Amino acid sequence: MMMMEAKLTIGKYLLQALKEVGVKQVFGIPGDMVIKFFKMIEDDKDIDLCTFSHEPGVGFAAIGSSRATHRPAATCITYGAGGLNMVNSVACAYAEKTPLIVISGGPGQAEKQRDVFLHHVVKDFDSQLKAYTEVTQEAVVLDSVDTAYTKIKRTLSACQEYMRPVYIEIPRDMVDQEILIPKDNKEICYVTDESALKEAVNEILLRIVSSKMPVILVGVEVDRLYLKEYISKLAEKLNIPVVSEFLARDIIPVDDPYYFGTYLGLAGNQVAKKLVEESDCLLMFGVIVADINLGIKLERLKRENLILCFSRQVFMGHHIYNEVPLKPLIEELLQREADKKKLPFPAKIKPVINRTCKYIDRAINMSEVIDALNWFFSEFGEMPIISDTGDCLFITTKIETSTIMASAYYSTMGFGAPAAIGYAITTGKRPIVLIGDGAFQMTGQEICHCPRFGINPIFIVFNNRRWGMQQLFYPTAHFNELDNWPYAEIARLWGGKGYVCDTCETLYRALEEAKNNKEFSLIELQMSKEEYSEEIQAWFKELVT
Repeated sequence: MMMMEAKLTIGKYLLQALKEVGVKQVFGIPGDMVIKFFKMIEDDKDIDLCTFSHEPGVGFAAIGSSRATHRPAATCITYGAGGLNMVNSVACAYAEKTPLIVISGGPGQAEKQRDVFLHHVVKDFDSQLKAYTEVTQEAVVLDSVDTAYTKIKRTLSACQEYMRPVYIEIPRDMVDQEILIPKDNKEICYVTDESALKEAVNEILLRIVSSKMPVILVGVEVDRLYLKEYISKLAEKLNIPVVSEFLARDIIPVDDPYYFGTYLGLAGNQVAKKLVEESDCLLMFGVIVADINLGIKLERLKRENLILCFSRQVFMGHHIYNEVPLKPLIEELLQREADKKKLPFPAKIKPVINRTCKYIDRAINMSEVIDALNWFFSEFGEMPIISDTGDCLFITTKIETSTIMASAYYSTMGFGAPAAIGYAITTGKRPIVLIGDGAFQMTGQEICHCPRFGINPIFIVFNNRRWGMQQLFYPTAHFNELDNWPYAEIARLWGGKGYVCDTCETLYRALEEAKNNKEFSLIELQMSKEEYSEEIQAWFKELVT
C-alpha cells in the first residue's frame, strides 16, 4: 500500500516541484487568472520572481536562463492574452531543445460552463491548451485533486528527459486545493532499448572502421544534455576531428586539439566545411538538420554517409534505432574497444586580432565590428555574447569567445535583449548583446528592467534603418524600411548609458568606456543600409544558388 505524507495545496506542491528540478527564478507577468499563484511565488523565499514588460520577453528571458544553466527555467503568465502572447518564445524553445516550464493560470473549474464565456477565452476553454500542445513536449491542466500530483511529476520529468518546454495550466480555483503526496516519491524512468543501443553502437563502429575520413558533427542536444566532455573524450579515443553546427557554435572549446570550428556552408569555417563535405562517415550527435542551422540546401547532404543521433533515435541509411538516448549511446561508444584512426588533420584557421582601425575616422562596417570585438576581448578578457537574428549573428562565426547564445535555427527576431537579461540574472555574468535595429524594436524595451535587476549588459544595436537580412531577398523592396529610433537616448532615459558611434574610433572608445560602466550600456552603430557582412552574403549565396 502507498504511504501518504501530509497534504499540500496544488500551488505549494508545484512550487516545491520546481525547486526540486533546480528552478531559482520564475520569469513572468501577472494577471487575474494567475494572481493567487503569482503571490505564492513572490512569498517563497527560495525563488526570485522577475517580471517583464511583455510576454515574449518573459519567454526569451527564460530561454537565456535555461541555456546558461542546462536546467529547466520557469515562466508564469495569465491565461489567454498572456499565454497566447508567449507562444512564439515557447516555439523557439521547442525547436531548439530548451527546457522551459510554462505555468499559466486558467479559468476556474466552476466557471467553465457551456455557452458562457469568460474574458481571455478564444474559441473554447481548451483553446490555449491545444495551442501549447503543438509547441511543448507535454501539456496538462491541473483540473482534479486526484491527478494533479501525477500530472506535475510526469510533466516536469518530460521537460528534463526531452529538454523541451512543457505546459502546466492551473485553474484559479484549484491553486488552494489540497492533494496527497506519496511518501515513496520515485523518479519517473524512461525506457532505453538496450538491445537497440548495443546494435546501434556495433553498426556505428563498423562504419567508422570502414571509412576513410570520419568526422564528428556536434549539435545542440550535446549542449543541452551537457555532453561536451564526452564528445572530447570520444574524439580523442578515436582520433576523429570535431566540428559544430551553427546553433551549437560554442559547445567545444576553441583550443581543443580535435575541434575545427563551426560548419555553416560557405559562411562558416572553411576548414570545417572541407571536413564535413568530404567526410564519408559523418557522426551527427544531437544535430538539428536544417537549412539555416547548417547553412546549406538540405538536398546537398549525402545521406548514405550520415549517422544521425537525435532525440532518442539513431538513423543510419535505412536503419532506425528507437529509444536510444544520446548520453548512454556515447557512453557505450567510450567503453568499447576501438583502434584510433590514422587521419591527417588540417591546420586550424587562426583568428586575426587587433588588426585595424582603433583610431581611424571612417565609417563602420561589419568586418571592423568583428575586429573591434576581438580586440576588446584580447585586451580586457572574454565576455559571453548573446545575439539576435540577422547579420549580427553571422559575424559571430569570426568572433573569438567561449560563449555565444542565439536562436540560430528557429531564427526568431526579438530574442537577444530579453535572453541576455535572463542569462545575466541567472548567472551573474555580464554579456555583450548584438541586436539589429529591427529586433530591438520588437523586444528592446525589456532593457529598462536592467537597473531593477542590478545587471549591466553591453547592448550593441546595429542601426541600418531597415530589416537588412530580408532586403537580401528583394534588394529593390521598400517594405523593409524602419523608423530611425534614438537608441542611445532611449538607453539614457531608462537608466543606462548610451553611445552613438558612426566611426571606428568612436566604436573603440565606446567599448573601452562601457567596460567600466556600472549601469547597462547601449552602443548604437550607425551603419549604411547597404552594409552586409561577408558571412551573411556567403550564406545567402549558398541557399539561393
